[in-house]
Amino acid sequence: GQKIYAAGRGLMADARESAVEVIALTGVTSRPAKLLYLGTAVYDNPHSGNSDTANYAELGCSISALNVSWTNPTRSELDEAFANIDILLIAGGNTLFAVDRWIKLGVDDRIRKAVLKESVVVAGGSAGFVSLCSGGHSDSMKPESYKNPVGPLLNSSEKIRDTIDRSWEYIRAPGLNIITSLCCPHYDAIQNNNVSRADDFSNMMRRHSGEYGIAVDEWAALVIDGERYHVVSRANHTGSVGPDNSFVPGSSGLPGIWTLSVNSSSGTIDRKLVPPKGVVSDIILPPRWTVEDPMVMIAQAQNPDDEKPPAWTKMTQNQYQPYQFAILPAVGALVGAFISLYRRVRTLPPSHEQLPFVKANKWR
Repeated sequence: GQKIYAAGRGLMADARESAVEVIALTGVTSRPAKLLYLGTAVYDNPHSGNSDTANYAELGCSISALNVSWTNPTRSELDEAFANIDILLIAGGNTLFAVDRWIKLGVDDRIRKAVLKESVVVAGGSAGFVSLCSGGHSDSMKPESYKNPVGPLLNSSEKIRDTIDRSWEYIRAPGLNIITSLCCPHYDAIQNNNVSRADDFSNMMRRHSGEYGIAVDEWAALVIDGERYHVVSRANHTGSVGPDNSFVPGSSGLPGIWTLSVNSSSGTIDRKLVPPKGVVSDIILPPRWTVEDPMVMIAQAQNPDDEKPPAWTKMTQNQYQPYQFAILPAVGALVGAFISLYRRVRTLPPSHEQLPFVKANKWR
């Protein structure tokens, strides 16, 4: 049966205690566990890869990485990467880009085969969790998560960059449908757009009322082993579970996991705390119907899979400030806009004449 370690954040999946639990889930004791790292969601940044796998390496795992964010592996390279692995560790980052890239290259089928047929343990938090679900509450429109982030015109100051980084909305990003619910990681958190994920996920559930939701706090994890599951709630961390097992906002309780559904009669959200252990089919339910998020197409256009190297490759990790790469193109675009505007002003008809109506281009 399938073995999944789905955490509410990447740091939870990568922590030493979690690494111990993931390795134990493999059942491998006579040799080092073989781990394959997929860093597509962070564009195969080696700094992230080294950080994410450090505890697994210290615990004796044999580590390899499959880098596919802008290069196309051959079939034999994919065969070699997935051969005889025990753990598939999926990075947090930009879910939408990663899933789209995997589908394009056929990596999605490799992941499904590994998890559903070969009993490979798949572990991940944040995007590493969302990518496994039918869909998820995703920050894939967050500008700083883009492969080559756009930047403010003529101004790369921290203040301006911070303003742009906060101007984004959550979207329903499609996943691989290994976990058949609509999921929400970071459930107890408020990210840099100052929007509560718990509140926004309830709104998303209303827009996607045919789906059943499962929400995981940052320092919690859903561990699936065949038909059974158990909840990991990390001590000395906060979450959304109050003293009487009710939901509390502001990460003022203990870490936990919730199921959510939309009441078809009243339209209200039914939220229930997931018991510490039980049967998977009691908490993971397939959708009655699915509605795709129209914002996905816009997010894909803003962060295209153009097979160009990501921004981190253009300078060292300490120097990496992605907005710098957008300044020259932005200057060119601004100059072009001024020239275009000047030409339009010169050719304007007299004020009493009616301007022709021009149909907008359809979105492609």
